[in-house]
Amino acid sequence: MRPMSPLARRVAALSVLLLSLTIIAFVGVRAAGVGILASPTPVATTATPGPSGPPPSPNMMSVLGQIEKQVQELRGLPAADIGPPQIMTRNELAQVLPGLLEPALDNATLRALGLLDADQDIVALTEQLYVAQVAGYYDFDAKRMVVVTDAGLTPAAQITYAHEYTHALQDAAFDSSAAQEAVAGQRDWELALLALKEGDASTSMVVWAIGHLSADEVAGVVQAPLPDMTGIPPWMVRLLEFPYLSGAEFVGRLYASGGWKAVDAAYAKLPASTEQVLHSAAYANGEAPVEVDPLDLWSAVGANWAHASDTTLGESWMAIWLEGIGVTRSAADKAAEGWGGDRMTVATNADGSWALGWRIAWDTSADASEFETVYSGVQPDLSFAARLVHVSDRETVVLQASSPDLLETIAPITGG
Repeated sequence: MRPMSPLARRVAALSVLLLSLTIIAFVGVRAAGVGILASPTPVATTATPGPSGPPPSPNMMSVLGQIEKQVQELRGLPAADIGPPQIMTRNELAQVLPGLLEPALDNATLRALGLLDADQDIVALTEQLYVAQVAGYYDFDAKRMVVVTDAGLTPAAQITYAHEYTHALQDAAFDSSAAQEAVAGQRDWELALLALKEGDASTSMVVWAIGHLSADEVAGVVQAPLPDMTGIPPWMVRLLEFPYLSGAEFVGRLYASGGWKAVDAAYAKLPASTEQVLHSAAYANGEAPVEVDPLDLWSAVGANWAHASDTTLGESWMAIWLEGIGVTRSAADKAAEGWGGDRMTVATNADGSWALGWRIAWDTSADASEFETVYSGVQPDLSFAARLVHVSDRETVVLQASSPDLLETIAPITGG
């Protein structure tokens, strides 16, 4: 079995317990028809840093062993052959976190999208966000579980362990590493695969909690205070939540159609886009994204420019981006729904200038018009030069640049 890429295995294994995640996950599982049991992006390193805390006590080991058996029985998968779990304090997590994370996109690309100010750094923001949010992770390299807690095996720590042990079961039962390697760098497909894994683990976690924690214990987790997220852009929180919340809804629909066997089958028929995660018909019908050729940005800017990004962002990122640049959430979600495919290219220069060319394919001409109307509504308020090009009834190009002159320089690449 080939190993997953460092980014895929580390980011996929993090357990994030936002209050909103917990509430929506509980509600989402019920709404999706899951049976309730009566009796609840820093630079990735080549080796995962290990926790320095002591191993769990014999009593902790007993409780964690029970959770493993319960989750294994719940998911109906073979036991995972993993080493002994480790308990880590939040201060210890802060020391190893830089080696566990990699931002979804780099500073240059996020600034070109209008999501990051010049004085903001995505690595620092990602570390700040996750240090307050991460409750545990599964170490794919060492095959062991890590629980982050300063207060022993609280209900939140137990829920985290149920979530992370599901990742261990996934790792042992399914080989998605080839797919992960094939889509490395293509953000839409990476996020879709992550949504399957986190949706599976989140659903398993919730169903386990309903069956094995008291109502008071569950309420204590749900009512825990939110971590301080001062200075974190809202779009980062929404991106963080996506694989958990939308992933849980995706897995919930699969479960409603055929139980855990239907969820297991999804690892053989992986979602090819976040559109398939968000829309059950797109997944059921195998609606593949439209292949979109990148714009030839280099012919306009010259050979001395650096290549920052060349990727497909997809429906989920498009909605997050639109909201991030000033569109209301409902309008952003609706405008992104008609997405059929895209390719975004970003180039940067040593003097700090940048240029973005984004070719977007739409399902229908009405979808293209809706997006163009929404984008045009916020375009005058953007802090950089931008242009929208209606290429055809089902194709739109977005051009953004650090200066009006640069925008005019790259304008010919649209052919319009």
